[in-house]
Amino acid sequence: QKEYLRYFPSFNATYSITPNLIARGAYYWSVGRPDFNQYAGGVTLPDLTVTPDPSTGTGRITVNNVGIKPWKAESYKLRLEYYSENVGQVSIGGFRRNFTNFWRQQQVTPTPEFYENFGIDPTIYGNYQFFTDVNQPGTYALTGFETDYRQALTFLPHWARGVQVFGNLSLIHESGAPLGSAAFAGFVPKVINWGVSLTRPQFNLRVNVNFRGLQRLSAVTGAGVESGTYRYATPRRNVDVVGEYNLSRRYSLFMNLRNVNDAW
Repeated sequence: QKEYLRYFPSFNATYSITPNLIARGAYYWSVGRPDFNQYAGGVTLPDLTVTPDPSTGTGRITVNNVGIKPWKAESYKLRLEYYSENVGQVSIGGFRRNFTNFWRQQQVTPTPEFYENFGIDPTIYGNYQFFTDVNQPGTYALTGFETDYRQALTFLPHWARGVQVFGNLSLIHESGAPLGSAAFAGFVPKVINWGVSLTRPQFNLRVNVNFRGLQRLSAVTGAGVESGTYRYATPRRNVDVVGEYNLSRRYSLFMNLRNVNDAW
């Protein structure tokens, strides 16, 4: 059995500075529970034909940690939104999220009781290193900046009515995580979206452009590899085209073209 007796308070506030300018703020706690498999008490044994090497999954013994705790996060968010009279919106905001009890896989030293509890023969597996997930001390943090713009082009002539442009930017910075930590593996520090849409009573068409900055993936480990070495995914820009045409009140046709610029 496992239970989490925690309080997770949240507070949200909105203040109208002017009829067109709104300030929003939020404070809240959240929790990340371990995967259910973590409580199964499983053991992954290596291939005995492989030379013991802790830098590879086949050269180590991995043990699930049934005593691991969930991570917790304390978040702060602030945002300003401005609504123009000519059907437009612009917003700017930021956030800070502090994580504690984050998980990290690290080496452990087995005891005779450990070998006995898991039914492992130390004469066979004594030369292999043991790894398990543990809660890391300290606080890791994500700090972010966001801005969004949306505008209907009402100044266009009547035949071009229904055109709207939009764009948003998100920047995220991590701090506090030690070298080699997988705490924020896979997160994208820069994301930009922009595009244009056309809406009419009978049809609509939308072009979306998504740019993802350099993405840090998993850490690279092994003999001779310097600490803090990672794999990266290169920046990429995708273009999607989405449209819908109403044939009647009951029937319509739609299309969804993904990655039309063949980015990879």
